Amino acid sequence: MENTNPDLAIFVHSNSYGGTERHTLELVSHIDREGLSADFFYSGEGFNGHIPGEYSSVRVTKVDSKVQNLTQQDIKVWRKILKENSAKRALLVKPSYFSIDLRLLFLLRFKYSSLIVVEHSLPPRLPPLARIGVVPKVGYWRLKNELIRYLYYKLVDGVIAVSDIGKSELYEHTYYRDVRVCGNGINMDFWARDAKKGDDFRSRNGINSDLHVFGCVGNLFTLKAFHVAIQALSMLSELDRKRVALCIVGVGPEHENLKALAERLNLENVFFVGKQFDMVAAYSAMQTLLITSISESAPLTVLEATACGCDILSSNVGNCAEVINEMNNGVVINSHEPEVWAKEIVSYFSESKYKNEDCQSSLMSKFKKKYSIEKTMSSLVNTIMHND
Repeated sequence: MENTNPDLAIFVHSNSYGGTERHTLELVSHIDREGLSADFFYSGEGFNGHIPGEYSSVRVTKVDSKVQNLTQQDIKVWRKILKENSAKRALLVKPSYFSIDLRLLFLLRFKYSSLIVVEHSLPPRLPPLARIGVVPKVGYWRLKNELIRYLYYKLVDGVIAVSDIGKSELYEHTYYRDVRVCGNGINMDFWARDAKKGDDFRSRNGINSDLHVFGCVGNLFTLKAFHVAIQALSMLSELDRKRVALCIVGVGPEHENLKALAERLNLENVFFVGKQFDMVAAYSAMQTLLITSISESAPLTVLEATACGCDILSSNVGNCAEVINEMNNGVVINSHEPEVWAKEIVSYFSESKYKNEDCQSSLMSKFKKKYSIEKTMSSLVNTIMHND
């Protein structure tokens, strides 16, 4: 489509497809429904196969370039992209805290009158200041790191976090100030349990229909700590191990390590199903979602799985405890020790202590109202477009 005078330019880089990417496409769809004119620029392989066929007011462009360690050719590509774009306002999605090349950030800063950042994850924590100058080169490294953090703060006009904890962590571990919070939401008409899809998913992936399926969903990164779920499963009694399965949905650098761990522990019912285009089917095949993460801000998985009727066992990260307490559909585990998780899984099997079916309808009604995609996206777009 022709888009000669866009209201907004959106930039995102990803080599995987998870909650951030789904949230970004929901934002683009909302902008399109609202009739705002926008350019959506994406790089990396994460969005491949997920971009809708056509938008009416959003032009989509895949950029064949990196965002880190830019070569002269990469800079040439980005300069050409920016030269041809006439928007005055730009949104940079999850630059992963200082992992975007500063030269690209400078190009964006000089191009757009307003540059907004939306961060979906928590920032890395700062090392203690006491180590400056004590160990050779540590002082130099820390000063360089601080300079980069400071430049990120100075080069953007506004920052949006997706949770209150994200805002607090940004204040504590970055130079960002005046951070605004726009919480996540999901499309309630789309995310709903579908028994047939769940059965088909099990059949395709060789998961027996009589097994209780625990699921781990997300990019296979160290911070997701999916190894905790695998180890916990190995600590169950032989009887319990035979009646459960663990379904791991996602791709990433930890895939081989996790697979090797499951093999070393002689676990037969661990299924690595890779990247899934139909996540409703995946959630519908599960009874329980396990969120073992070490760090999260506001994971979409807790909302998606809840809407699809799953129970939640989660580490105490992000807004997971808030959602679980609101819905009474799980438990928060204040540990990353596999033994603790195994004990909680055994307790989960032996007690019906989560859902109260008599009040579940009322709780779901409140859930849908609070986390409606239309409500949360309207707030996000308003914040982006009126950040001056």
